[in-house]
Amino acid sequence: MTASVPTGDLQAAPTSVMVGRQTLVLVPSLWRDFQPVSPPDGKPLVAVLRVQAPDGAALAATFHVDGAWVINGAEVWTATVGEEKLASPSPVYYEVVARDGPKWGPNVSVDVVVRIREPSGSSQLLRAAAQLIRRTD
Repeated sequence: MTASVPTGDLQAAPTSVMVGRQTLVLVPSLWRDFQPVSPPDGKPLVAVLRVQAPDGAALAATFHVDGAWVINGAEVWTATVGEEKLASPSPVYYEVVARDGPKWGPNVSVDVVVRIREPSGSSQLLRAAAQLIRRTD
């Protein structure tokens, strides 16, 4: 389970960070499944969270993501991330997945925050603002 972080700290997180000598941004994909096999009110939120350089350059920094939060107004989903992977052979992004989120939306704009942890143990928050929760049918 991801540790609690004050909502104000999450909302104040920067939209880009420096890790090593590389600038990184968060590129989330958020959706809820409404396909015919889903419950009538849809399946819970899924978040695929990619950390990458804004120019698409190969990742030079070593880090991992150990926490994620999705903010919808006054509500915050503290997500458990898993399924970590690097794009290969020359990694241009680091990706984690969070499943079984709240049933917000679809078509709701939220902020998404991840915590990046470096090998030294230091960490920083990284935010992507105004991300749309999409619907799959």
